[in-house]
Amino acid sequence: MIKNHYTKILILIGLFCICSGQLYAVRVKDLAGIRGMRDNQLSGFGIVVGLNGTGDSQESLMSRKPLRNALERMAISITPNEIKGRSIAGVMVNATLPPFSKQGQKLDVTVSAVGDAISLRGGILFVTPLRGHNREVYAVAQGPIVGIPMGVELPTGRSQIGAAEYAFDPRRSIVPTVGFVIGGGLVEREIDIDLNSRTRLFLNLRDADFTTAFRLSKAINKSLGDGSARAVDAGTVEVSVPASYLGQAVELISRVENLEIEPDTIAKVVLDERTGTVVMGTNVKILPIAISFGNLNIKIGDETPEPVSVLQTAQREVPPPPVFENGVILFKGGVDIKEVVDGLNKIGISNADLLEVLRTIKSAGALQAELIIK
Repeated sequence: MIKNHYTKILILIGLFCICSGQLYAVRVKDLAGIRGMRDNQLSGFGIVVGLNGTGDSQESLMSRKPLRNALERMAISITPNEIKGRSIAGVMVNATLPPFSKQGQKLDVTVSAVGDAISLRGGILFVTPLRGHNREVYAVAQGPIVGIPMGVELPTGRSQIGAAEYAFDPRRSIVPTVGFVIGGGLVEREIDIDLNSRTRLFLNLRDADFTTAFRLSKAINKSLGDGSARAVDAGTVEVSVPASYLGQAVELISRVENLEIEPDTIAKVVLDERTGTVVMGTNVKILPIAISFGNLNIKIGDETPEPVSVLQTAQREVPPPPVFENGVILFKGGVDIKEVVDGLNKIGISNADLLEVLRTIKSAGALQAELIIK
C-alpha cells in the first residue's frame, strides 16, 4: 500500500516536471501597453539653499547668477559678487510624469549638482519649474533634499571646506551630490489623452515578436469576435473598438489587458563572466559537434534519444550522466544545453572553462541560441 502511494507521488512529480517545461500564460497587461500611454521626462535648473559650507565656490557662477535673477523678481537687487560663502548650489532637477497624472498630484524628483558643490546634504530646493521637451511647464518642485548619506565633515574651527580637502572613499560608495525630494514635485499641467473618442487602439509589445503578436491578436479575436484585432507587425496589434464599447474605452482595455496568452521568445544564453553564472532560456539546443578543450574532449552525436515515459521520468531522480568513452564525453544529438552544463559541472569543470566551452560551441555555429556575455 505504501509502495503504491509512493509510486503515485513519483508519477505526479514526473507530470509536474514535464509541465514545467511548457510555457505559462501571461496577462496581456504584462506584455504590452496602449500606444500613447507613456511616461514623460521633465527637467529644470534650480538652486539648493541652506548648505553648511558645502555648496558652490565663489568662482562658480552656476548658482549665483540664477539666485540673483530670482531675487530680482522679488524686488531685491544684488550682484553675484555680493553672495558670499558656500551655502548655495546650482542643480539639475529631473522627474518623471506618469500618464494620466492630474493637477495637484505629487512627484518624486531627483536633484544633481552641476557646479563644484561638495555635498547637498541638509539643503532645500528653491522653487523650480519642470518642463517637458516642448518647453512647457508641467510641474513645479521644491522641498528639503533627502537620501544623501553623511560623509562630509567640517574640520574643527572651520566654517567651510574646500573641494581639495575632501577625498571620496570609494569603499563607502558615497555620492553626496545627488539627492531626492520625495513628493516635492507638484503637477501643474495635465497631458490630455482622450481614449473614449478613439475607434482604434494600438497595443505595443514590450518585446517585439511575430509569434507573440499573432497569439495576442488571436486571443483578442476569440474574446471580442473575429476581425476585432490584427497584428500589424512584430511589435504592434491593432484593435478595432466594437460598437458596444464606443465611449467605454476603460472597460474595453480592462477586458483586453486581462486576457492571457503564452509569449514566445528566441532562445538565449546569458553568461556572466564576473560570477560565472549561466542563465539559459527555453528551446536552447546544440547541434552535433566535437570539441577538444585542454584535457577535455566533448562530442555531441547525432543519435536520436529514446522516448522516456512518464513513469520512467518520475522514477528518475536526476538526469543520466554523460557517457565516457576513451576519454571523450559523449552527448546525444539535439541535446539541451542544460544537460551539457550539468554534465560538465559533474566532472568538476571550472566556471572559466565552462564559459570558454560555451563560447566555442557558439563560434562553431552549433549553439542554436543568442549568446549574451556580460
